Amino acid sequence: MNCDTDYDKRAKHLHKGKRGPPKPSWEKPTSKSRRPHHLNTQVRHITNFMHQWAPPGIKMSYDNVGLILGDPSAPVSRILVCLDVTEDVVDEALEKKCELIVSHHPLIFKEISSINPVDEQGRIIYKMIRNNIALLSVHTNLDAALDGVSFVLANNLGLDDLQFLEKNYNISRKISLTTDVDDSEAVLKLLNYYSAEEAHFWEVDGRKEGQKFFEAIIDQHNVAQLRAALEKEELLKRGSFQEMEVNTPTNNFGMGVIGYYPDSGIAMDEFLHLVCRALDVPSVRFSGSSERIRKVAVCGGAGVFLKKAAVKAGADAFVTADIKYHDYFTENKDFLLVDAGHYESEFPVVEAVRKELAEAFEQLEVDATESVTNPMRIYVTDFENKNI
Repeated sequence: MNCDTDYDKRAKHLHKGKRGPPKPSWEKPTSKSRRPHHLNTQVRHITNFMHQWAPPGIKMSYDNVGLILGDPSAPVSRILVCLDVTEDVVDEALEKKCELIVSHHPLIFKEISSINPVDEQGRIIYKMIRNNIALLSVHTNLDAALDGVSFVLANNLGLDDLQFLEKNYNISRKISLTTDVDDSEAVLKLLNYYSAEEAHFWEVDGRKEGQKFFEAIIDQHNVAQLRAALEKEELLKRGSFQEMEVNTPTNNFGMGVIGYYPDSGIAMDEFLHLVCRALDVPSVRFSGSSERIRKVAVCGGAGVFLKKAAVKAGADAFVTADIKYHDYFTENKDFLLVDAGHYESEFPVVEAVRKELAEAFEQLEVDATESVTNPMRIYVTDFENKNI
């Protein structure tokens, strides 16, 4: 049996610069030539890659993610990544001859009864279908994923030692399996590839010589794929695969991120300036105060529901967006609450997704949109209003 599989090739990309378990990729064409293989890559390959990073099963109940428009078997040579799907973004995709748009926010949230070019949503859908442009959306599933939206925001703010702020996805499963293959590394490699934790094996005296028993903790959505891969590689003894529920949250998915600045941290004004510089904004809304900022919680987009979790975790500051008036009141001393803007706190993930896709699919062209889709504008005046 040849153990030098595509899992080895994928691991080289997935381990580099990551915090925590690797994210799987897809099986790339065996040829090393970049350009001749455009037709070998299909929409489904991109979908599978993104869903292994951010599984649809972890999305919020109200959300709509996945392949929203397009043929899964359609060929792809160029991809456009964006936060929002607007008419400008679709025109950009047409101009760049992109066959696929990967967006964070879904174009279609609710059921629609008709598709006509009489309103903005209808015009966008109509134009995309007529021009064979597919749409893949990764929204709250990417919010909850390792190295997802909040991890990218935390990295942009220069935080270290990143962890999920809140882990409440009880999707872990304990699996056990038996194999009589000598190469235990081949099994461990597959377990690692599917983000298994606490993987270990042993041999039991009195059993058939060379028979090994493996145990690991793995997320539920990866169980079937792991089993299929083990069977494909002939690493699994028939009837030996067992799965059990585990009453502890997974380490691979959660909401929000918490991280640290080194030593004693930085001053509050310096931190607010850093947020503005990192997100390229002239101003941010905030309430509360903290003399020194060392431990910081973040949640890209609308994350004020995590304010209590940030306080409980001992954060000196919490950066998120879409904070309502009454939520700005902070009962705790030495706690800074910052609203950096929805678009501003999420847009960095566009480049992160572009980079992941470009590294995983080297034969494709992958672009981050040049269109600014933020509908909000800020007017800053030099007039001092003395009435407020």
